[in-house]
Amino acid sequence: MPADLKELNLKVSSRLELTDMVEEYFRLFVKNSGVSPERTDWIALSIREAVNNAILYGNKQDPSKTVEIIMENPAGGNSVAIRIWDEGEGFDVNNLPDPTKEENLLRPHGRGIFLIRQFVDNVRFICRSPRGFGIELTINRENS
Repeated sequence: MPADLKELNLKVSSRLELTDMVEEYFRLFVKNSGVSPERTDWIALSIREAVNNAILYGNKQDPSKTVEIIMENPAGGNSVAIRIWDEGEGFDVNNLPDPTKEENLLRPHGRGIFLIRQFVDNVRFICRSPRGFGIELTINRENS
């Protein structure tokens, strides 16, 4: 993958086994982007969580539906942006259970958005018309 790659677009079917491939493309994409190697693992975990959520909850594991991943590394910019879109209707981001509360500590699910927010600099949720929901992850180079 060329060092001056500024944008990468992927579309994958809603199959969990494709999450590994998305992570590998991300690692190649950020290799020369100014994001530190130490931070790359944590950001990769965030991307895995977002892609898994899109497959499991947005597209309900329907392999006929796609997840779109857009990675942007603008020249001269201070950040890298990753957008992950599904074909679902979205959810109320203000109504997620707190995974740090005692009653949620042993639940097998419910930590993905929490983890994503810990490892990237900014998280934004976006509804797309007529159908689709996305998450935008921003990674500032100076924090890397």
